[in-house]
Amino acid sequence: MGTTKIPQILSIIVMAGLMTLAVVNDVSSRKVMSAPELQVDDKTDNSSTWSASPEPLFDNKNNEKLKPFMGLMSGSIAIQYHGPQQNLAVGFDYWNDGVKKNTSAGMSMSIMEKDKDEMGNYHFEGDFVYSFKDRQDPSGAVYSELEYAIINHNGYYSSTVRVDKPVGIGMTGEMKLQQSVKVPQDESIVVWGLQGTDKQSMLSYSTIAETLKIAKWAMTVRLGFIGLNDEM
Repeated sequence: MGTTKIPQILSIIVMAGLMTLAVVNDVSSRKVMSAPELQVDDKTDNSSTWSASPEPLFDNKNNEKLKPFMGLMSGSIAIQYHGPQQNLAVGFDYWNDGVKKNTSAGMSMSIMEKDKDEMGNYHFEGDFVYSFKDRQDPSGAVYSELEYAIINHNGYYSSTVRVDKPVGIGMTGEMKLQQSVKVPQDESIVVWGLQGTDKQSMLSYSTIAETLKIAKWAMTVRLGFIGLNDEM
């Protein structure tokens, strides 16, 4: 497994007023995800890996009409998997000053038996889609929600996680998967994240892993394949 890190710093100045997160109350808690961030080069054996690839959320055709319902931070990750594990799981990690402080399990989706081959391996080809928005409760308090879904040819599962940012965190910025990656079958990977600061500006590197090292605060979304009774 080769690791590619791009040290070039991209300066991000996000308008203060984008509100975000820290403590989570997930509507459908199940599995806890593992922590390591990884990027695997093209030399990795395809039979022992699964892939995650960023792709456009809209195709400039019929689904353009859905844009008004999506948050400014929205996206889609194409997922391809062929292996022994039956569940695709979602998890959330929370970071302070580059250190992971908390994890929370999210939704998981079981691959159907009809998508298992004669060797006992499951096949999944679908998408993870997400939309991050600010909301307002009846009392007028502003909070943030991440709506997310797992989609394939059999249908979809969706859920929502509420995240309340720490006191003092005002400015926030998105961290996105920038390129297609191959992941060892027993590993998970961060596909999206949000960082926040109490300062007037933030720095962001070209990879989520590098940005997490310098982030004052961050939330990340992780995907991985696990057994029916396993936790990550």
